[in-house]
Amino acid sequence: MITVSLVGGGVPRTVQIVVDTTPAGVPWTLTGSTGTFTWTVSGGTGVGNGQQLIRSDVRTPGNTPITYTFTAGAVVQTSAPITVPMPGDFVLQSLDGSRSLVLGLLNGSLDTEFQDRSERFDVAGRSRRVVRYDVASALEGSLRLRVPTVDTAAFLAMFAPGEPLVYRLGVPIIDMAPVAVFAWANPSSVAYWAWAFRVWVLGYEVIDDPLIGVALAGFSWDAVDVALAAYTWNDFDARMSGMTWDAFDGFDWTLA
Repeated sequence: MITVSLVGGGVPRTVQIVVDTTPAGVPWTLTGSTGTFTWTVSGGTGVGNGQQLIRSDVRTPGNTPITYTFTAGAVVQTSAPITVPMPGDFVLQSLDGSRSLVLGLLNGSLDTEFQDRSERFDVAGRSRRVVRYDVASALEGSLRLRVPTVDTAAFLAMFAPGEPLVYRLGVPIIDMAPVAVFAWANPSSVAYWAWAFRVWVLGYEVIDDPLIGVALAGFSWDAVDVALAAYTWNDFDARMSGMTWDAFDGFDWTLA
């Protein structure tokens, strides 16, 4: 059996997927899908050990029904649909989902290009060039983002580590992928002081997800510490009384 729920207090919220048992010794995969868009959940491959499986997904589009499929040999389980609410059209997010901002996506963001990665050589005695080629590059372009000045510090903090970022869409935008991990380049901005926002422009190139093999945590230790800050051990024991270890592993710490 596979169940899904929204956990945490972030925007967008995290989807927690729980598979009650993974067949021992059998390779498995866990994928999400909506419409024609399908993705592998972070940490979504492995070999079953007969135990419960919990994964957190922070790569979902918003405001659209999503289903998850667990496949282990002949065993195929599909979840009930779940929708991740998103209060805007565009979310900029850190790789692990711990930081996110709802921003405005402006005209000009949909223009893209890609590189051909071929070389042509003149060879004496031949009228036609010799061509060496490789696979074409991924899509590149520029994102134009409307950022309220009250969010400037949080926006800059998103880029400070230098790591790739994630965008997630809350509405379909023609043929733009609803979620993508991207490398960014050279952000610059123009300020509109009378309206208290900046338009930031940054180059982007879609890349493979560097955390695809990592099981992301639904909650950090800091979040758990905050949730339990006022608890005594007696309070903790009372709150968790009757809970199995499987239930404890999937506990939503915002409800502590």
